[in-house]
Amino acid sequence: MNISLSITDLPSVLEINLVLSLVFFILAISVISLILYLRVHKNISNHRKDKLDILLIDFINNYLFNDDFDKSNEMVNFKNKHLKTTLDKQVATKQILVFAENLKGESSAVIKEIFYGYGLYDFLIQDLTNKAWFRKARALNVAYQLALNLPSSLVDSLINAKNKDVRQQAFFYFLHRSTDNPLGFLDKVTTPLTLWEQIHIENGLKSYEGETPDFSNWINHELISVRVFSMKMIADYNQYEHTPILLEFLNHKEHEIRLQAIISLRKMEAPEMIPTLIKKFSRESIQIKQEIFKTIGRIGHVEDLKCLAPYIQQEDTVLKVEYLKIARHFNPRISAEKIDEFRNITL
Repeated sequence: MNISLSITDLPSVLEINLVLSLVFFILAISVISLILYLRVHKNISNHRKDKLDILLIDFINNYLFNDDFDKSNEMVNFKNKHLKTTLDKQVATKQILVFAENLKGESSAVIKEIFYGYGLYDFLIQDLTNKAWFRKARALNVAYQLALNLPSSLVDSLINAKNKDVRQQAFFYFLHRSTDNPLGFLDKVTTPLTLWEQIHIENGLKSYEGETPDFSNWINHELISVRVFSMKMIADYNQYEHTPILLEFLNHKEHEIRLQAIISLRKMEAPEMIPTLIKKFSRESIQIKQEIFKTIGRIGHVEDLKCLAPYIQQEDTVLKVEYLKIARHFNPRISAEKIDEFRNITL
């Protein structure tokens, strides 16, 4: 008597449970196998990288300091034997960057010679044309750290890349490679600058050894963010000759530009803007009104402050606080009666 049952002979509930259990078992085995494979693969890669690092350090040291080292033949042999895969070339590039960071002068030039000898420049160009954003960003980073010249057409195409990290590295490349126009790339920018990009460009300029650019070149740029950045830089670098342009921007139709004009002119301590600020006070936003108070507190007079009082409504709590704070600034010993007097000036 045959007592065995096929799956189809089981009740439907048991049949479903058995199938699901089998599926989950296979999935569990697959996940465990994948984890083990990735772990083994990672260990093998790490071992290979560690071994290659030692070989690279030994080669570069010999290339730099051993007069008996056969540079041309050893270069070819090392490249053919050890730099076969993408991982190998990435490890070699990283190690070269470590040496470049710690060596200057003639030794730095030799490091670049090794970079070219390994064929890593072609690898770098391949990364620049790759679809992966992180490979493009990495290639640009290597290029400016090693002071490499890249085809302008390739870098220009990345100035307005969708990925912000690629754009940022393209900016850095131009900042570090330019000899007379570090911000020339702004002429080609069509994507608004983010706040972080502006900060990174500003920091990059601090290490620029050439002549400080004339920031007014971009003060009429089609992008508001570039204009705002230019106005900020005019103040940071004390380019006082552009004060008349900033004064004109106090009447600009764009809120951001008027706001930055006030901030820049205040930093440059231009009191000639105060009559315009008083005249426009009632029509400005709360944010700009607060900046006007700060400006008067820094480079104005108490009489300028009193001129604003009639334009402060009782419900403008924030502005009343700002007003009274500046009043206290002009006269730290002001009495309670005087504070009430300032309160009464407001409507």
